[in-house]
Amino acid sequence: MNKGAVVLGLIVGFVVAIIFSLVSASKIIATGKAEFCSSCHEMKVFYETWEAGIHGPAEKGVVKAECADCHLPHDNLINYLISKVKFGINDYVAHLRGKGTPAHWIEHWKHKVPYKHQAYESGCRECHQKLVAEGIPLKAFTAHRQYELGMTRENCITCHQTVGHGDVVTAMQEELARQKMAQKEK
Repeated sequence: MNKGAVVLGLIVGFVVAIIFSLVSASKIIATGKAEFCSSCHEMKVFYETWEAGIHGPAEKGVVKAECADCHLPHDNLINYLISKVKFGINDYVAHLRGKGTPAHWIEHWKHKVPYKHQAYESGCRECHQKLVAEGIPLKAFTAHRQYELGMTRENCITCHQTVGHGDVVTAMQEELARQKMAQKEK
């Protein structure tokens, strides 16, 4: 094999790898956005509650967070990608089995704490790095200080349960009631 063919092969391989990496990265980012996640009807209530909340795009949105910002781990890239694939497959299987309905979620939450559903500390800490800031209430200062010093087993979601989606349980119950009314009207 001549040197020119080897060099050309390496250059082509490098260009293909760069293009593949850029396309993959753009797809990974796009599939972590609320617009993608809300494209499934099972996510309607979750999207609406996020959209109206303090991490949504509405006027009161303090810090806008996309789905992957909270619902995927941010401790390292490999864990992030593995979790993204795993949760994507789980969501797809749940979609095929009809497990994303309001009735399913309400039943599911009877046996599991609703607000602990896959929110990661590393996601919170990605944006909220400075927890003990000037001017915060004494109670918040004390709790955050204990958290930072490892003096508590509490985590972000323990105190801030409704920060991502507000009262998603009530919203899901209301959606179920709307669906039942619509069925009766048929």
